[in-house]
Amino acid sequence: MGNFYSRLAKYYDQMYAHIDYEGAANRLHDIIQKYKQTTGNRLLDVACGTGTHIMYLKDRYQVMGLDISEEMLSVAREKCPGISFVQGNMVSMDLNQVFDVIICLFGSITYLTTKEKLQHTIQSFSNHITSGGVIIIEPLFTEETIREKGMGLNCLNLPDIKIARSNVSRREGNIVYLDFHFLVSTREHGTEHFIDPSPMGVFSKSTFKNLMEKSGFSVEIIEPGFDKEILILGIKE
Repeated sequence: MGNFYSRLAKYYDQMYAHIDYEGAANRLHDIIQKYKQTTGNRLLDVACGTGTHIMYLKDRYQVMGLDISEEMLSVAREKCPGISFVQGNMVSMDLNQVFDVIICLFGSITYLTTKEKLQHTIQSFSNHITSGGVIIIEPLFTEETIREKGMGLNCLNLPDIKIARSNVSRREGNIVYLDFHFLVSTREHGTEHFIDPSPMGVFSKSTFKNLMEKSGFSVEIIEPGFDKEILILGIKE
């Protein structure tokens, strides 16, 4: 996730208030119960952000959250007291424990820009999942679903801060740059302009499937996903 989101972590939930996290968590629970073959309920949310999915899952699972941004985790800890949140990188995480479920949602896996990093991450997931457990990945897009020059706009209007995020994406080879432009207005600093290129890796469904099978998973493609187009589910053999 871009560094700028760490700066705006305390406003992240308001920026994405339109997302139906509770509905996604309910559907996620149904999918987990359909495919999980273990009797345990240990769940790791990788790239958990401010912990909103965890907020709706913590009464059903023994949950832990991992994110690269300490600022995002600070918000998560306030929202979900008593839950364990760990700062770390999904590519190289080493938590010395295994889980029955690992989720990586809201396009976070797409921040991996090379096949090598994707393979390392999927293997890391495999190292942390018990036999019969499931991993659920939600890419922002795949090679099959990506839309060229996608446009977006997100605005936040609060009494003490105004944020506008606008973008037109561009593709260079196997990387898409979302090219977020932020206008942030406060009384203290006036209006500031920031750019977050947000490079994203473009991988096909077959690439996800092949890498997951190589790491010991049988794979299911679930369409549609939650906020994104698909979910990629792996069952640890």
